[in-house]
Amino acid sequence: MIRAVIFDMGGTLLDFNPGGLPWLEWERLGLEQAYETLVAQGDPVSRETFFTQFMDELPERWTQATEGGKNLRLADRLREVCAACGLVPDEAGIDRAVDQYIGALDKQVVVYADTLDTLAALQGRNLKIGLVSNTMWPGEYHRRELARFGLEPYLDHTVFSADVGVWKPQPGIYTYSLDALGVPAAAAVFVGDMPEHDIVGAQGVGMRGVYKRNHSFRSQEVEPDATIDDLYELVEVVETWS
Repeated sequence: MIRAVIFDMGGTLLDFNPGGLPWLEWERLGLEQAYETLVAQGDPVSRETFFTQFMDELPERWTQATEGGKNLRLADRLREVCAACGLVPDEAGIDRAVDQYIGALDKQVVVYADTLDTLAALQGRNLKIGLVSNTMWPGEYHRRELARFGLEPYLDHTVFSADVGVWKPQPGIYTYSLDALGVPAAAAVFVGDMPEHDIVGAQGVGMRGVYKRNHSFRSQEVEPDATIDDLYELVEVVETWS
């Protein structure tokens, strides 16, 4: 019997990149604003030097985090880049840079057309609903997004990787959510758009994994328990399993 559905966020409930930009180009929109904030506080450093320092290591740092290595947080990454570039911002300056970085990207975010209807349908079936997201942003920013789009009332629990220092597909972040919801893994479903993180991790702890098809993230090696193209299809899948 299915008692809970846990969702990934970006690419599943919310579209963070409706323009379809390559990942690092999308990140650059935020970094532009952070750069302007940080160089205003100290000696100038060239834009490209700052950007190169930030971007060159970002994919590797992200991979390390998902493999169970060092946590990745936006504020920490900006501190590291500032140190490498000879900038010495105070903590208030780092906080402003984080806010500017996220603000520029947050403007891009939209909610998928069937997200709210899907959440309402699941809630109406007395299912607990959770959210587990890989992100280097502080969770408070994402909770504001969820509230802005009207998702927050449907979510019984949310967890963001940078806050807890554990990233999908590591088992700890799934069990953290399951424990908070009070549901065993065998009675829960995870829904996400990145097979190697969302599906592999969920199945690894005993959950069923539903892949929301994303042509940017495909894998021939991962076998989800179900595949959907539109989120609302999930309702029928869960009913079948229940």
